[in-house]
Amino acid sequence: MYAIDPHDSLVPIFVEQLSSGKIEQVGTGIFIEFQGAPFLFTAAHVTDIAKYGSLMAPTKNGISKIDGYMAYVDLPPECKRDEDSVDIAYFRLDSNFARNLTAHFKPLHQARCEILHDVTDPGIYSVCGYPASKARQKDDIFSSELASYRGLSAEAEIYSELELSTESSIIISFRKKNAISPLDGKKMNPLSPRGVSGGGIFLWPPGHELSNDWSLTRLVGIFHTYKERKSLMIGTNLISIVMAIQLGAMKNYDDIE
Repeated sequence: MYAIDPHDSLVPIFVEQLSSGKIEQVGTGIFIEFQGAPFLFTAAHVTDIAKYGSLMAPTKNGISKIDGYMAYVDLPPECKRDEDSVDIAYFRLDSNFARNLTAHFKPLHQARCEILHDVTDPGIYSVCGYPASKARQKDDIFSSELASYRGLSAEAEIYSELELSTESSIIISFRKKNAISPLDGKKMNPLSPRGVSGGGIFLWPPGHELSNDWSLTRLVGIFHTYKERKSLMIGTNLISIVMAIQLGAMKNYDDIE
């Protein structure tokens, strides 16, 4: 069964530290069926954490190591990840692991994805994921909560100012001081989006900008950066991850089944 509400496809990602064995929440992934196979899309700076321990996700067997082929857009040696304007990664999930993941989550169908061709067109987006501040652990039980951040498409001048491509990046204007609750319309102080990295950027269709019917939205990008002082949330257009997946398919995902 596929996700109707895209929140059902969002997965908190954890790391089990090699040094201490401690498990902590570090990011978000998007569980999706793409080209007939199970994937988990996320940000490259999230998968970079794998050098410090095993990346994990909630399954029917508890918090389990993510099993699958992991790929990300690599950087030249002289560049740092925080200079990466693409910052995408994915797991082509092992089929058994994907089935275990469905104990708590539902994959988003590929038909709910859309590749944007003009990101400067006026539009309303929501960034969704799991803020690290909401992660809790009691004994061996872990819990977290979803959050979403709705904002306007940025103008072309902002892309020029930040030296970002309108073909590969998506920039959203999100003014924290103007945030309101979708439940009662009252002003609220939104949660820090730390931990939301790797979560989804969803586009609302014209005429439904203030709707709470999430079945209307389309996944258009992967979130990776919040510039609080500039009131901007930045992510990457799906076209970049589609190209990365094509390269993985040429390698047969290291024979992951």
